Amino acid sequence: MRFRSELDPLRPYIPPKSWRMAAEGTDENRYAKLTSNELAFGPLPEAEAALAEVLPRANRYPDSHVTRLRQVVAEANAGTETRNVLVGNGSSEVLMNVLQLLPVGEVVYPWPSFSLYPMICAVLGMTARPVSLTENHEIPAEALLSAVTDETRAVILCNPNNPSGTYLTLDEVTSLASELPPDVLLILDEAYVEFVDDPTYRDSHTLALGRENVITARTFSKAHGLAGLRVGYGIGPEKIADYAERVRFPVSVNLAAQVAATASMLAQEKVRERAEFVVRERSRLQEAFAGAKLDFIPSQGNFIMVRFEAEDFEKAGVLVREGAALEYPGWSRVTVGDSWENDRVIAALGNETREAEPAAKPQRAS
Repeated sequence: MRFRSELDPLRPYIPPKSWRMAAEGTDENRYAKLTSNELAFGPLPEAEAALAEVLPRANRYPDSHVTRLRQVVAEANAGTETRNVLVGNGSSEVLMNVLQLLPVGEVVYPWPSFSLYPMICAVLGMTARPVSLTENHEIPAEALLSAVTDETRAVILCNPNNPSGTYLTLDEVTSLASELPPDVLLILDEAYVEFVDDPTYRDSHTLALGRENVITARTFSKAHGLAGLRVGYGIGPEKIADYAERVRFPVSVNLAAQVAATASMLAQEKVRERAEFVVRERSRLQEAFAGAKLDFIPSQGNFIMVRFEAEDFEKAGVLVREGAALEYPGWSRVTVGDSWENDRVIAALGNETREAEPAAKPQRAS
C-alpha cells in the first residue's frame, strides 16, 4: 500500500521524560515536573464542581455546537459575538481547522517555535517556510514579511513564542497584520497570552475582529490548568468561524471539557491571580539564573529557556524539557512551577550533582 510521500519525514511525537516516567510507574514524588508548560495548580474549584455535576450525564453526547462556552468566551472578550468564536479540542484543533480552509500553498512561521506547525503543514500538503529567530532569539517581523510570496497562504505567529519566550508588542503585531496581503491569513497563536506582563498588550483579539484575514487562537491548557481536558478557542471574522465549524470534527469538544472551561472562563479574576503568581515566580527564577551567571532568554511565557543541561537539573530532582528537542542543544526549557518547585530549580543551580530527594508535597492551591 502506498502513502503520501510528504508524510514520510513525520515521526510520532516524542513526549518529555516526565510523561514516560509516569507511564512506567516511576515515583513522581521524587521530582518537580517542569517539562510541559503546564500550570502547577489543578483546575479551579468552580471547574471541579462543574465536572462533578456533569459526570452522571457522561452517557449522553454533549452540545455539538459548544454553545455555552462560545457565549462566555464572547462575553469575556470585548466586542466579540458568538459568531466570531471558534472552538476545538485544544487550540491545536483550532489551528488545524483554520488551515484546512485555505488552498494548498506555503505557510510561514518563526523557528524554532511550536513543533505542531510543520506537522500540520505536512498533513495538509502545505509547504512549510520557517524563518529563523534573530541572534537574540527574537521574532523577526520584517523577515516574516519578506518570506511571503504569491504562494503564501498563512503566517503563524506564536506570541509569546514557544520555546524562546520572546514576543512582538501589540503595535508590532498590528503593523505585521497591516502589511500582509489581504489574501494571506495571520494566525495569532496566543497560548501563553495570560502571562504577558506588558500592560499595552491587551485586547489583542480586536485585531481579529477588525480584519478579514486575522484570527487569534487560545487555550485552556495553560493559565486555566485544564491541559488534560483538551479544549481551546479562537476569535476571528464570522466567515472564518463559520467555515471552521463546517470542517470541525463533530463533538470534538467533550462534555467535561465544555463545562470545566465554561466555569473557568467565568472565574476570570482567579485565573488572572494565578497568572500573576506565575509572572512573579518567573521573575524570581530569572533573577536566580542571572545570579548564577547563566545565559537565559527573558520570557513572556510560563517557561524560561536557560543554558543549563537537563541532566544536571534531573540530578537535583527537577525534570525539564531537553533543549535538544526544541532546537536548543545544551539548553533547557524550564516551566515556571509552584514555589516549592521553583525552589528546587534554584537549588539545582548551586549543586547540580545532588541526588534527588523526595519532593515536599505542594499545598492545595485555590
